[in-house]
Amino acid sequence: MDTAPMAVAADPVRPRRIWYVVAALIAAGGVSAAAALMFLVPLGSDLGQRITPGQPVTVQVPEAGKMVWVRDSGRDVSDLRCEPSQPDTQRLQQWGSASMRQDDLTVTADGERWRALLLVQAKPAGRYTMTCTTSGADGASSLSLGDPPWFFGPRAEALAVVASLVLASLGLVVGAVLAVVVAVRRR
Repeated sequence: MDTAPMAVAADPVRPRRIWYVVAALIAAGGVSAAAALMFLVPLGSDLGQRITPGQPVTVQVPEAGKMVWVRDSGRDVSDLRCEPSQPDTQRLQQWGSASMRQDDLTVTADGERWRALLLVQAKPAGRYTMTCTTSGADGASSLSLGDPPWFFGPRAEALAVVASLVLASLGLVVGAVLAVVVAVRRR
């Protein structure tokens, strides 16, 4: 009597049908992420709160900073400065305001066109009282303080569109390849 074990034919393992669902979810996830990038991430900026030059305003300054906007009326407010109040300077490590004039960044809100003037940044991020001053008193009601945009300019917006198209295409390709591999392995 032969005591050697009998050879068993190896049956290839067939993938379960749940992998079709996984492939569809990957494809849908890629398309959803692309749509979120295009429609949920703001390409522009919000104007935030209106401010009056010479009047102190308390504002939360995040790490990204706050953008000072001016209504585009042709008036010169090139000497605009925003400085923290005296009590706030004691806890500040760094305060800066970078000019945004050369970037030609504009936003249209409520039928009015606004230009970016300054990007105000504070280190550490926090709640500060600041005063924006300018010698041109004409612009008193035309300033606003809001968040800087995530993407601005035609180049950055084009890159966001390309990134969303690549993300959607990648999701669809990976989902399709997975579905084809599952289909071939199931036969």
